[in-house]
Amino acid sequence: MSKRDLWLWRSVGIFGIIAIFIWAAVFRLGPRSTLRFHVFDIGQGDALFIETPDRYQILIDGGPDGRVVHKLGSVMPFWDRKIDLVILTHPHADHLSGLIDVLRRYRVGAIIESGAIYNTPEIGSWRREKEKQGLRSIAALAGITVSFGRDTTLKILSPLANVSGRRFSNVHEADVVSELFYGSTTILLTGDAEEDLETDLIRRHLIAPVQILKVGHHGSRTSTSDLLLKTVRPEIAVISVGAKNSYGHPRAEILERLKSFGIRIFRTDESGDLVFESDGTKVMADAR
Repeated sequence: MSKRDLWLWRSVGIFGIIAIFIWAAVFRLGPRSTLRFHVFDIGQGDALFIETPDRYQILIDGGPDGRVVHKLGSVMPFWDRKIDLVILTHPHADHLSGLIDVLRRYRVGAIIESGAIYNTPEIGSWRREKEKQGLRSIAALAGITVSFGRDTTLKILSPLANVSGRRFSNVHEADVVSELFYGSTTILLTGDAEEDLETDLIRRHLIAPVQILKVGHHGSRTSTSDLLLKTVRPEIAVISVGAKNSYGHPRAEILERLKSFGIRIFRTDESGDLVFESDGTKVMADAR
């Protein structure tokens, strides 16, 4: 065999291997049987990432800085640069800042946020980046429902009225609370909702028992009331919180309250990134 023929066969072999990897990647992107709920360890803040069985991707908050981009890169294929839905629960920097980097790195299909007035440098950067990307936010409102493929639905529970353009002395009053449904698996996503909002949602019969509770406000004493736990009765409580943070989160009384209800507690400051996987019935937990 000549050197030219040998080079040709080697080239064919190389391209054949590349083709195999490409097609393997394509097949891996097909539907799967489980939903994955990632709680990223991004310090003191929230960054929650959901991958549905039909490969839709939802990001709820982005944490205090660009670490969320690296976290996304660790769980998304390197060629995947699209996130279908981003939800900003409220405009505090520990939930917002990382989303600015996400907009710069990924193509975002839609954004849901309250639109409540809150003027900070981070909000200014967020608005400019949205404008640059040609993105307009959907005003969060109780009752908005988004379906993702066959069996996955996300429902907005609050704000209870359109608060876009309104100013609040405490912007947590306009927090975007949502619930995710996959089969019989339900996840309550509270952002930094405080006790008054929890009570309002309960009195309006907007929340019911769930399997997973994302604990409000990083385990602050302002959230996760007895009434909430009696109403939602979660099997698992997830606390997104920074190690040795200056706020004393999660508060000891909140941890004791969760334990008194027999709830399994997972914390990012102790376990790092958390992953929960559901087949629509059973939830499996994996601390990474």
